[in-house]
Amino acid sequence: MNREVFAARFAASTRAAWEVAQSLVSEDLPEPLVFRVRLNQSYDGHPPQSGELRFPEDSARNRAVELSRCDAETVVAELWRDGHVPEWVNVAAVSETGTATVVEVVCCGRFTSDDSRLYHSEEGTPPFHVLSPVLPPRHDGTPFSIHTRVECRHGSDLEPLATASDRVWSLTLMTEEFDDRLLSAVPNLPSLEIFEHRACTIEAEALSAFLRFPKLRILRLYLGEPGAFHAGAGGGRLDALADLTIANLPSRPWGQEMLTEAAPGLTSVHLSANESLWLDAPFSSALNSVTLTAANVAGSARLPAKLDRLDICLTSAADEDLMTLLDGVRCIRSLSLRGTPVTDAIVPVLERYDLDHLDLVDTEVTAPTLSRFRADHPGTRVFPRPVPSHPAT
Repeated sequence: MNREVFAARFAASTRAAWEVAQSLVSEDLPEPLVFRVRLNQSYDGHPPQSGELRFPEDSARNRAVELSRCDAETVVAELWRDGHVPEWVNVAAVSETGTATVVEVVCCGRFTSDDSRLYHSEEGTPPFHVLSPVLPPRHDGTPFSIHTRVECRHGSDLEPLATASDRVWSLTLMTEEFDDRLLSAVPNLPSLEIFEHRACTIEAEALSAFLRFPKLRILRLYLGEPGAFHAGAGGGRLDALADLTIANLPSRPWGQEMLTEAAPGLTSVHLSANESLWLDAPFSSALNSVTLTAANVAGSARLPAKLDRLDICLTSAADEDLMTLLDGVRCIRSLSLRGTPVTDAIVPVLERYDLDHLDLVDTEVTAPTLSRFRADHPGTRVFPRPVPSHPAT
């Protein structure tokens, strides 16, 4: 594709994205545009087609940081690569800074010079697809704030929140800048329900940093350097918190015993570690969903007696480890052991549960054992699915 054509289509599409957003949101959006680019956002597990270019390095975190706030010329220079362009590009206005509207540019990772392979030709500006800002929950058609969902990649991204703090429903922090000290710079957000910290560097009494958000229901913490992390809340309580994710936990005691005290209303917990996941306290009986991901589990873990959903991926665990972990669990509706190297020996333990769903993909349970389990438990949906047989011809 000719660069000038690509640049003209980009300009027309981003202007249309601004117009769509302005028709929906309550703020008067500034007409100047700045851009946040997300590269390599397609699923590309299949082999490349002839003439297709891919750039795995575009997935590096530093690329996302470099392109988190840029001008139109930079975007065109990044996406037009010697006549090759992404097969699809989604554009949507997602925020405003007070002086400019932020347009997010989400890009396919497959680049082509063949215009016939570009998506969205029916819109007249392929490969661009104009989207609205994400609508708020239970949207009834009335104007909503463009600050309903906020993503911060720099400390300066917080500045617009000073005048929109009561309108923020979801906040995502994408930078390790927000440690214990800078997190206090986040204004009080009385309507905040979802907080996601993708590069969390909070240390001791970590959950206390979120006590300022009375409606917080979902908290997702992806720890950068987990060494000093501890899950205390300084004696406070996150009474509205129902769903907690903590990823990259340290391989030592980290305060699991504090979760029930700090968040008594938790119903769903997702915990992961790169090596051993340390669990040294009983989980709350109020939980109905637990996800554990690590090489193995250390400590004396005690799961709730009854769970709607249990997902376990322990890449270095043996059958005996899973038997110990499941000891005391009397009822499970959905169980996944995907990626855990259990063998046929675990199946008698699983048969004591009246399962609706069982996932044994990428385990060492054999096909004959799976076949027998399916025959004995026809009401259980089992993965992997059986390979269909074809009559001989």
